Order: sequence, then structure tokens, then C-alpha cells
Amino acid sequence: MSSSQLTAESTRTIVHLYRAYLRVIAKWPADPIRPTRNMKTALRSQVTESFRSLNNQDSSVAQRIADAQVQLQALQKITRNEFKQKYPLSPKLLTPASNPNYYSKLVDMLEKETAKKNFEAIGKKGPSFFQKLFRTAK
Repeated sequence: MSSSQLTAESTRTIVHLYRAYLRVIAKWPADPIRPTRNMKTALRSQVTESFRSLNNQDSSVAQRIADAQVQLQALQKITRNEFKQKYPLSPKLLTPASNPNYYSKLVDMLEKETAKKNFEAIGKKGPSFFQKLFRTAK
């Protein structure tokens, strides 16, 4: 196999990997608590930078491709919830005897804080249509 065929094959593999990473990132859920700093944004940034710096002339391209494939498989397993299905949490863990409502209260609190932050963010954008409509003249 000539070096030009290896380069063409490597290029096809790299393009395929990059597209597969983008598909996984598209499926990654957004973090409602930190909408501007979340895992989806970090993954997109890291993948873009990693693939930009990949140089076909580099002697370690084959190793970097192999590493990228292993990392892609790990991300795919996470997005498919394979570990959640393989290792389900027991009800005893989710409702400890000392405080059985702990986790449900925690989730409720996080949802309320997220809604509050979203409402505050809307308020920072300026008054809504109805606020403008019903604003009293000064």
C-alpha cells in the first residue's frame, strides 16, 4: 500500500470519526442549570480543536485515530444510557431510610432554581410585550 493510499484512507477515517462525534454531541442533553457552560459545549469545543490539530503527516496519526475511536465508543455508551441500564439504582439507594424524600426534594429544588434563573434571564432581555403594553406612563 502506498503512502498516498494510506493518507486517503486515514482522511476518510478521520472524516467519518468527526461526523460520528458530531452526531453524539447533537444527542447530548443540554444542562438547564448551566446553559452557557455545559458538557455539550465543552465536547463540541474539544472535538473541533482536536480534529483541527490532527495532522496527516504526523507519525502518530494511527494511534490518535485509535484513541479517538475508543473515546467515541465511550461517549456513545453514555448517550445510550448503557450503564444506567446495566447497573440500575436500587430503590433503597434512591430513598434512604434516614431521609426518604431527600432526592425528590433535591430535584424539585434544582428545577425551581433553573426556572428562576430562566425567568431572570428573560427579565434581563428587557420588558416583554405584555409588560410594555400594560406599562403605566410616567
